[in-house]
Amino acid sequence: MVKAKHQKPKPNKPSNVKKHGKKVDIAEIRSQVDALGLKIVELTADGNCFFRGLADQLEGNEEEHGKYRSMVANYIVKHREQFEPFIEDNVPFEEYCESMEKDGTWAGNMELQAASLVTHSNICIHRILSPRWYIRNFDDYATRMIHLSYHNEEHYNSVRLKEDSCSGPAKPIVIKADADLSATSRKAKDSITKSTGGSSKNYVNTGLVMVGSGCENADKVEQVLGDLYGDVGAAIEFLIAEREGVDDVLEKNGYHSYAMAGQYVCPI
Repeated sequence: MVKAKHQKPKPNKPSNVKKHGKKVDIAEIRSQVDALGLKIVELTADGNCFFRGLADQLEGNEEEHGKYRSMVANYIVKHREQFEPFIEDNVPFEEYCESMEKDGTWAGNMELQAASLVTHSNICIHRILSPRWYIRNFDDYATRMIHLSYHNEEHYNSVRLKEDSCSGPAKPIVIKADADLSATSRKAKDSITKSTGGSSKNYVNTGLVMVGSGCENADKVEQVLGDLYGDVGAAIEFLIAEREGVDDVLEKNGYHSYAMAGQYVCPI
């Protein structure tokens, strides 16, 4: 099975076998987003739900999911050096990409990051009884924020304003936390740009680590990357192990001293 690496939150696992997702109970998360003036737009559960969510948010037509799958898969192919380190189980890069191009293959965290970059959008994932999870690669206030809900670790739906007629692209949603996170993101990017002489490579790496590890603190991720000499994979492993309290993983990889010092407690 081909799957994305370091899934936090655990996304749909890519597979060569088409999967038809089971009906999920959305009552709980429906009431959760209702408090924000939002609603759940249910999408077909057929293994394409993440791409259907993109199509609904950006065009108002989930049946255009194939176009967004192609866009995301092609972006990953063209930026191999950014994404190949995140593929698990020694699956060849070409095999992974061929699988992801197929209708019904589930998307993982790597596809979320690629989708954000290729559509020039930030992404907000609403989760049941959990903080909203952001994939933010752009800090311009005018950047679109795609809103999706994530259910039972296997299905995505689209999230819109209650008054949205759903007849076209989703109307902009403004949540105060979005603005707060944007300020943190701009601060991190400015710091990285200054330290790299204007290079955006480290900023992209920071985004990949945030997506791969589930750590939403950009300053912390950049600090860990610096301490680990820019090793994206090692930074993700460290942050995941720290969150889960897996001391043996840290020790095995030579990071036990960091854990003992208690320097990196990543907020969930």
